[in-house]
Amino acid sequence: MRDPNDVKRPERVPSEPHQESAQSRLLQRWADGKATLKDVRGYTDEELYAVAKTAYFFYFQGRIQEARTLFQGLYAVNPVDPYFARALGVVELAAGNPQGALSAYDVAIKLDPRDAAAYVGRAEVKIAQGNRAHALEDLRKATQLPDADSRITAKARALIRALAGGRP
Repeated sequence: MRDPNDVKRPERVPSEPHQESAQSRLLQRWADGKATLKDVRGYTDEELYAVAKTAYFFYFQGRIQEARTLFQGLYAVNPVDPYFARALGVVELAAGNPQGALSAYDVAIKLDPRDAAAYVGRAEVKIAQGNRAHALEDLRKATQLPDADSRITAKARALIRALAGGRP
């Protein structure tokens, strides 16, 4: 990743009035909650997912705070991407913030109610909090979703068995 201090910013060139008007309209849409910072700044999915890849590597290197910072930023820039919300849930739990993790998973599920991984992640937080009954609800939901990744549903089923004391 390039050092942001090495980037030379172009001098502000007076833009055409219609360009400033378009930018003003876009900023107003963002202020009204109808656009994201991704839209305002013109970031591409490729750019954001490159940052997410770095955050992912930080997480697996145990650099939780760095991963957390990056995923918080990604979620702020594009709060309509369920992956960023789900990833934020993972790092919030790892950072010792279960309430933040639950909130992030709630958002991920709201954005994509068919995401089995979000239900399993939220169930793991609930298990850690001792809330087995609600964890079981999420795990059962994860196993019932069509087109769910078989590894995720297998994990959900294993957690259901473990919570049931090994009974199927």
